[in-house]
Amino acid sequence: MKNQKKAIVLGITATMLMPVCFNGGTAEAAAADTDVAAMQAEINDLTARLTDLENSLAAAKEKQEAAKSEKKAKKEAPTIKWSGSTKSGYMYDEKKTGKIKAEAKILATTVVDKTYDVGLGLKFKSTSSEPNGKKYSSEKNKIKLEQAYVGRSFGPVYVKAGVQTVSLGEGLWLSKSSVNQFTANYKMTPHDALYLGYGRDSQDYLVNDTSDDNPPARTRLLKFAQYQHDFSKDAYAGLYFGTQQPERYFGVYGSTPVVGKFGVSAEYVRNTNKTKPGFGKVDNGYGYEYFGANKNTQGYVISLNYGKAKKKGTWDIIGQYLNVDQNLFMNDNYTDWDDYITADGFKGFGLIMDYATSDHSKLSLLRYWAHTNPDGANVDKDGNSLEKSPHYSTYLKFTTKF
Repeated sequence: MKNQKKAIVLGITATMLMPVCFNGGTAEAAAADTDVAAMQAEINDLTARLTDLENSLAAAKEKQEAAKSEKKAKKEAPTIKWSGSTKSGYMYDEKKTGKIKAEAKILATTVVDKTYDVGLGLKFKSTSSEPNGKKYSSEKNKIKLEQAYVGRSFGPVYVKAGVQTVSLGEGLWLSKSSVNQFTANYKMTPHDALYLGYGRDSQDYLVNDTSDDNPPARTRLLKFAQYQHDFSKDAYAGLYFGTQQPERYFGVYGSTPVVGKFGVSAEYVRNTNKTKPGFGKVDNGYGYEYFGANKNTQGYVISLNYGKAKKKGTWDIIGQYLNVDQNLFMNDNYTDWDDYITADGFKGFGLIMDYATSDHSKLSLLRYWAHTNPDGANVDKDGNSLEKSPHYSTYLKFTTKF
């Protein structure tokens, strides 16, 4: 810039002095001196202007670089994304007891150093029960650590460690959040995936007082492997095996459209552990109240659905049949049907109707007609077997996602 300015000034000076070189005489010289002085003043003024322009250009460049640096810093800074859901409803069961349920989940995720994605989520749950016979009304309030994980991709493999949601098949055995796991999802091909997990089946309550009379709940080793093949966007099939100490599970599942808006999905799971641990106070919820049959247990679910309640004004209806043996699961904490299936077994029909009141909210009515599914060879510590009993419920709920 300085060289350019010098060249401009010299060029202007040479141009102005050219008439002086070709005119002689005193008068002409005096006039030339006057012109030179005026021209020198103009040159000085022009030089000052060029200096101002140079300074302005430098300031503009500095401001531009600062803006770029600020924009880059904002772009590289971790951005927190929020999501969540709410659920509220009323449930009435075979015990002629009504329950008002309310639940909210909130999840925050971000990416750290362009490498690791981190998630933290909480679940707030409140249940108020109406009086039943001689029992009084009651309520339960819980706060649970829904998610607390760190994940990273290594090419086609995505690994995640910490408290997270794990789900296999259609959720008959395992579909649960707040589980401490190390998981890996390997996208083998665009249509084939392998899902692995190892950890504990613990569920993290942030408020959960314990004492000698109420010791901490026992956790079990939980590990699994699942393979799934996607035939299309809505059609898939897979199989899995795993253990939830001391149980050993093997399952197959699948889903496919049938015709028009009709579709079908199903899952079958088998527990090959024949020796069931008995329930005792010292185990604090670990073991079975009825045991002794010493044989494999199994269960399956078949669902026929019509339509999809996703966008505002759309709806669906789902019919289900479930047949689950007694002692297929130790408790109902991990199955997707945790409102219905217990260690007592479950056999019967379900009907679900959903209507999307908006793009992010849905009104649902769930009705189940069933009974427990006991095995007479299983007895309690006093030698008594479980009697078959009705198991039905009606649940009206409203859910939102954001």
